[in-house]
Amino acid sequence: MPTIEHHLLTGAFIHEPKGADTADDGKIYVADGLGSGTWTYSPTGWGYYKDDASAQVVSTSAVKLSIDGAGGTSESSYLPKDIRGTSELWDTTTDDITPVAVGDAYDIRLDLPVTAKSGSPTLITLQLDIGATGAASTVIVERDIATSKTPPYVISVGFPIFCGPTFLANGGQFFLSTDTGTVDITKPAIAIVRNHGEI
Repeated sequence: MPTIEHHLLTGAFIHEPKGADTADDGKIYVADGLGSGTWTYSPTGWGYYKDDASAQVVSTSAVKLSIDGAGGTSESSYLPKDIRGTSELWDTTTDDITPVAVGDAYDIRLDLPVTAKSGSPTLITLQLDIGATGAASTVIVERDIATSKTPPYVISVGFPIFCGPTFLANGGQFFLSTDTGTVDITKPAIAIVRNHGEI
């Protein structure tokens, strides 16, 4: 039998990467720069959570946004594989973003269906807070959103965020308030896309 140098092998003669025979479905091989590596899941994935409760009234006093995830279009089948089936990106009990790890980056989209207004509000202030208290104390994102249209209509707000130690420990909660009067938000939703994580 002829001897063939390993570096000259091609096609079907090339073997799978080390450990491929025991690696779980969906894992990728990540080199460690030292001549070896490990099998791990891609950190990316997404979840969508739709509320199915009655209207939430937003006034000049900030109120925490609730999304119970009971809406029929909620979707957790495409969460990052390292948490799929064991955790979520949104806690439907505490109404918090629940990031996976320090260093993560996420894209957020909030859908806020405005179903009624009173007292002529002109804007809603949205705050993303990581202070883990009953009121906004450590705000990392703030947006003023015009409310000039006639209900019903949907406000969609999107932005990127990243996760540090405080965010990981406390999660992220949304607070809404108006400049004057009230706005009814009915069946809001949140999409959370984990687009970066350490591997």
